[in-house]
Amino acid sequence: MKKFEIKSTDRDKWLVIHNEVPKFTCRFEDKKFYFHRTITGLSNPQGDPKEVQLLQRMEKWLNEHHKDKINE
Repeated sequence: MKKFEIKSTDRDKWLVIHNEVPKFTCRFEDKKFYFHRTITGLSNPQGDPKEVQLLQRMEKWLNEHHKDKINE
């Protein structure tokens, strides 16, 4: 199973799923990574260094494999 998985939910809306502990999902809208995202499953994604690291890894993965989804 991949660490990150991406699923389309609707036109211009999609989910990134983190399949390892801690499991979380991040919902994106309108292909704008920094402005339209909702994170579910993390306790403090802006203050906990481990959770910030996970989000940075997710962003790196998106930049490497799904650049079309986060860059207009």
